[in-house]
Amino acid sequence: MRRILRSSMVPAMLVFSMALIAVGCGSSGDDSGNGTTSTESTSEAAGGGGASGGKTVEIKMGDYFFAPKDGSAQAGPTVIEAPNEGSVEHELVVFKTNMDPAKLPTEASGGVDEEKLDEVAEEAGEVADVESGETKSENFKLTPGKYVIFCNLPGHYAQGMYGTITVK
Repeated sequence: MRRILRSSMVPAMLVFSMALIAVGCGSSGDDSGNGTTSTESTSEAAGGGGASGGKTVEIKMGDYFFAPKDGSAQAGPTVIEAPNEGSVEHELVVFKTNMDPAKLPTEASGGVDEEKLDEVAEEAGEVADVESGETKSENFKLTPGKYVIFCNLPGHYAQGMYGTITVK
């Protein structure tokens, strides 16, 4: 009887052990306390797919701000993860430029004129349409230099929703 009981417990113990191992394999991220999280990433990130061997940089979006406002990243394949902790939809648009993010060309409505900005800067991409409470991410190939980030939904840039990323 004991032998039957022991042999039937072995598969259950293996399943339980595997579950514990899976739970213990979390992020090996380095949260330096400035709001930027940079980790090695070889798996797919939410919403945008993975950048094999690349880094993940987190830029939180709130109602009319980014955290960090002035972030940093390493050059190369990068996943920008953008959790929206605000109460309305946001986006994170990225352009490579040395321009002051508070002085980008604007339209009459107050939003950034992305066509004019395209003439003097290089668009790197965007994390679009992130609803309140959601997190989305996208892949970027960042080269050394300065980037501006902004939300170009109506009224958001005018309310100060912009910042920078310095890539080394």
